[in-house]
This record gives sequence, C-alpha cells and structure tokens, in this order.
Amino acid sequence: MVRYLGKKKTAKTTNVSIYTKTDYKNDQDRFDKSMKDGKLDLSSFQRLMINDICKHTSVIENGCIGDISMRDIEMALKHPKQHWKILLLLSDTLMRISPHYLRMNTLYSNMALFCWGLDLYDVKENVQIDKAKKTYSALAAKLESMNLKHEFSKIMKIIPYQDIYCGLTFENQSDFFIQQIDYKICELYGIQDGLYNFKIDLTQISATNLSAYPDYVQRAYIDYMEGIKQGISKSQWYSPPADKQICLKLNSQWTYPYPILIGLIKDILDLDVYKKLKLQSARTDNYKAIAVEVPIDENTVDKPLLTPETLGIFAEINRESMTDDIGLLHTLGSNATPISFKDSNNTRNNVSDSVDEIYNSAGISKELYNGSSSGTAVTFSIENDSGFVYGLYRQFERWMNRFIKIRKYNKPTFKFSFYLLDITIFNRKDVTNRYKESLAIGTTVIDKYLAALDMTPSRTLGSYITHEIIFDFKNHFIPLQSAFNSSIDSSNNGRPTNESKGETLDKAGEKTKDLDSNIDR
Repeated sequence: MVRYLGKKKTAKTTNVSIYTKTDYKNDQDRFDKSMKDGKLDLSSFQRLMINDICKHTSVIENGCIGDISMRDIEMALKHPKQHWKILLLLSDTLMRISPHYLRMNTLYSNMALFCWGLDLYDVKENVQIDKAKKTYSALAAKLESMNLKHEFSKIMKIIPYQDIYCGLTFENQSDFFIQQIDYKICELYGIQDGLYNFKIDLTQISATNLSAYPDYVQRAYIDYMEGIKQGISKSQWYSPPADKQICLKLNSQWTYPYPILIGLIKDILDLDVYKKLKLQSARTDNYKAIAVEVPIDENTVDKPLLTPETLGIFAEINRESMTDDIGLLHTLGSNATPISFKDSNNTRNNVSDSVDEIYNSAGISKELYNGSSSGTAVTFSIENDSGFVYGLYRQFERWMNRFIKIRKYNKPTFKFSFYLLDITIFNRKDVTNRYKESLAIGTTVIDKYLAALDMTPSRTLGSYITHEIIFDFKNHFIPLQSAFNSSIDSSNNGRPTNESKGETLDKAGEKTKDLDSNIDR
C-alpha cells in the first residue's frame, strides 16, 4: 500500500504514508456501492486507480511500467501512428496490474445490452407475403443461432482497452462463434459497407497453432507454404472473405489503434513526478536536526575539551538510537536545540491536484462520479458515456447488414435491416417506458418494445406460436376475476335481494321496495 502524510519509524528507515488500509477500504466500499447504483463515485475511483499504479509498478525506482520504459511510453504517446504496438502493450499491462483500470474499461463493456431486432424495408407492391414471411423467419432463426448478444459482448470486452477488434467467424449448421485475431499480425487495407477490412500476415502464424484458425485460413496458410517450397511467389497477406471477418474500431477516425483511456498515462506519469516531490517535501517536513553543544576551554578561544576521535565515538553511539530522519550538529559553546525544516506556507496537495488532472484529461465528468447533487448532471454524464457505446452499435449494425446482404437474404421486392436499440444498463427503464407510451397512442413499435424487453424476432415468433396456436393460453389460462380484470354491470350492483333468492319480503321490505328508498338519488 502506498503511503502518504504521517511518519512511521523503524530502526533504519522512515516511510511516508500516502494511502492507508482504512482509506482504501472506505474508497472500495463507496465505489462498489456507486457501481451498483449506476452513479459512479470517481473521487474514490481516482484514488483506487492511482494506488494500483503506485503499488504494482516500479516507475519511481526504475522508470518502467511493467516491462515498458518511460522513454518508450513518451515516444509512443507523441507518435502513436508509428508506435501503436507500445500503447497496446501498455494498456494490456495496466489491465493486468490495475484492477480498477480494468473496471474502468469494463464499465463501457458492460453498459451494452445488445437488444436487437429486424426491420423490413423497400417493400414493393408485387411482394409475395408468404415468401417475405418465410424469409423473415429463416433470417430470424439464423441470427438467433449466432448468439449475437454473447458474441458481441465478447467483442465489447476487448475494444475499450485495445480500441480495435479483428475477428474471424467459425460457422457450421448448428454453431457460430467469433474468434479474436491478434492485431499485431493484421493490417487494415480497405473499407466495405462503411467498415474496415483487414488482411492477415501468414508468415506470423505458427504451424503449431494453425489448428486454432478457421479452415479457410488453414487452407490459405498451407497453399502459401507449399508455394514457397515449389518456388512459386505468393503474397504473404491473406484477406478473409468479407462475411467471415469482422473489424470494429472505437476511434474510427484513425487507422491505427489508440485505446480510449490511454491518454491517462501521461497524467499518471506526471502524478509520479508530483508524488516524488510530495514525498521529498514530507521527508523534509519531518526531518529534525539536533545541535549538540561541545564543551570548550573557557581560558582559550574556541578550544574544545574533547578530541574529534572522542566526539566521533559518542556521535556513533547516539546515531544507533536515532532514525535516519534525525541529524546531529556539533557546535562549540551553543545550547542543544532541535531544528525543524517544515515549511508551513506550502499547503497545496500536489498529489490531489494531479489526480484531478488525470480525470480532466480523460474527459469524464466528475459530476457523474462524486455524488453530485444535480440529478440532471448525472443523467447527461451517463448519456455522454453511452455515446461511445451507441457509436459501436452503429458499426455492429453495419456489419450485420453486410452479412445479411452477402448471404442473399435481401430480395428484389423486400429487404431487411438489422438494428440495435440505443439502450444501456443505465437507461433500460426509460427506453422501455418510451416505447410502452408510444404503443398507448397507437404507434407501430411493438417490435421495438419487445426488443427492449430482450425478446428477439425468432423468440417472438416462437412465443406467438406457442401461446396462440399450440396451447391457446389466451382461452385456457384465464385469471380469477377481480375488480381489476372484470367489468361492472350496474344492474347487478349490491348484494343479492330476497326476491332474487325466492324469499318473501316482510312488511318493512315491501314498503322499502315500493318507495325505492334504497336507491341513491
């Protein structure tokens, strides 16, 4: 645990306490609670992340974070286009050494819900309804078998800290999954349907790991190696088919990877400089010097009564009983007084200032994290962060629509459009209520409302067949009547009368009946 302010004495060393175990536990509890509430406490998160950096790296001792030197990091930050591999390695290192850096990145990953559906568009007048229904059902079943929510969630766990995801699809009649390909062996070469396409350097694939790649990559690798043996010149770059590759990029404006939070690194490095200064300041503030009077001969000017050898022996004895932050000054004829080096004028906390600067550079509103009293500020801060997720939703949509087009599900008389609702874990209730209210005024958004409830098209069709056709739940599962689900017949209000039960009325009852005195007027 890194320590700060306050002095701990040992026989030989003095440590400056920066972050106590109690502080850590309190921050961890507050941060965990805020994560559950959806209103993150960045003031706690800041200290937790900085604690991880200072605890698990040796940047102060040897100028390295993991195996990456500060010089290389600074060079990569200045020239990311040429040295993006260092940035990816650094981000991956921070994911492993800092659990809170990991949680910060997974915050974006876990926000995505991937509530999806299918729209029908460009419907011509001569469309065959039965054919459209059959094709819709087949496409919905295909997308259902692809387990899109799970596959997309795997991709989302990579993108925030790597910025780019390159993957290849494994597919047969019953299974489908996407496997990540290390971007270090890939290269972007073109754009198709608004998405990047990549090619793979076959020379970077190890023969022992070849079975981990799809069969079409294995065939390309074998053809390339056989061509080399036969002296046939072939390109080492293989471009997978467009419908079997997926390439998504968070910062799509750059062709090189630049993780979303990598900009924090510069401020983390500045923090260590601040921390050095603060530690040095704390040591200086805690340092004490004791002036020891050396007796002198009163009859001779400045003549000590003890020899330097004798003074050295006593000084060494005294040093054994004192810590390193206490010094001895031997003076002739002066009283022994303690001397403090503390500067009471410097009240700034440079470490705290540098922590604030980190999240200013991250572009994350502190209103979202530090328990702001403004609910509006929290709401807009959440939506601002959700914008990153919505931008990736659009890329997922374009990839799926390209898949639908290449697989020829679109027909001349109708076409399909895959969509993802702009919904996250923070606004799920609001989005669901918005579609519910739209349904109440007659708009045709029933599919969007069902998608917000996590009902996919294929499951919706299956639910309809199960409930309406096979088991007829509507007519067989009839709830018990109550004031909430039964209509009121005004002619049968009140308890049963004696006349309805076939009983004779007494004189008072006959009089009441004749006068209608029980009826409110």
